[in-house]
Amino acid sequence: MKKLSKIVALLLAGALTMLMFTACGGGGGGSFGQRMPEEEKKAFGEFAAVQASGLRENDRSLQAVAEGYLQKDLNSRFDFLGAKLVCKVHVDGKDQEHLTITVTALYDYGIVVNKILTKIQEEVGRELPGTNVDVKGNGSWTKLGVVVRSDGTHSYIAIAFQIRNPNK
Repeated sequence: MKKLSKIVALLLAGALTMLMFTACGGGGGGSFGQRMPEEEKKAFGEFAAVQASGLRENDRSLQAVAEGYLQKDLNSRFDFLGAKLVCKVHVDGKDQEHLTITVTALYDYGIVVNKILTKIQEEVGRELPGTNVDVKGNGSWTKLGVVVRSDGTHSYIAIAFQIRNPNK
């Protein structure tokens, strides 16, 4: 009987250990899909071309901001016909010299830059009522970070950029 209870205890400890390892995503908080560097490069090029302000690199600090919001939005959104519905605008730094604006969206159909910028401008207007924020203004972006993730079926994009805060 003692031998049986030792075996059961050992099996239980093994099962709990396996459960602990399978519960972890290994990506620091439930990482979603994998990064798509070539798609990031393409999207960065399209947004940088619209700005024509000397944006030469996909800023790593803004990529981290974009990545954080993309993970958060993907983890908090629901599935619809196999795709996560993501389309949100985040505005940070309302009390700082520069606003950091991040948009997350489904990327399956490529990007329509002008439409995305118009949507961002509308959302920023809601966040900062009474200001005239022109995110489409040529050269108004000071930094840009783009992240694209794919789960093998669908792709998702997050764009973070900084502009001068009109309230400062």
